[in-house]
Amino acid sequence: MKRILFSVILVTITLSCLAQKEKPVEQELPTENLEMRKDSNKRANKPKRKKYALIYVPNANNILYGNLCVLEETHKMGFEYLVEPTNIAGSKTWKGKLLNNLWVKSKLVVTRSPFWKIILNKKIKKCRVLSGDLVG
Repeated sequence: MKRILFSVILVTITLSCLAQKEKPVEQELPTENLEMRKDSNKRANKPKRKKYALIYVPNANNILYGNLCVLEETHKMGFEYLVEPTNIAGSKTWKGKLLNNLWVKSKLVVTRSPFWKIILNKKIKKCRVLSGDLVG
């Protein structure tokens, strides 16, 4: 008798779990929408984010990593510096970094200017002066 009762309860619980309708993933995600009139969990109302290309550098010399002014200037150009030393486990291989940097820099030559590096260095120097990182 106990076995039959136990099996009936087990089957009932299993069927009730299977009968529950799963919510789509979008309904479970947190929202960043602040407007009351818009449904916040629709893809169309999701805030737009730009994906920036990455240029891998082995050390943070001359790029002012962490300076917000420099970060804004590189974002305006459409890329971001990523400091990744060569001896870290799980980092990209030197071939992968070389090909990625070659692709991003050639894209910058076409989209921005052949002199994008000179223009960026002038803006970085101006950011250094404004933030007080440049002495002299």
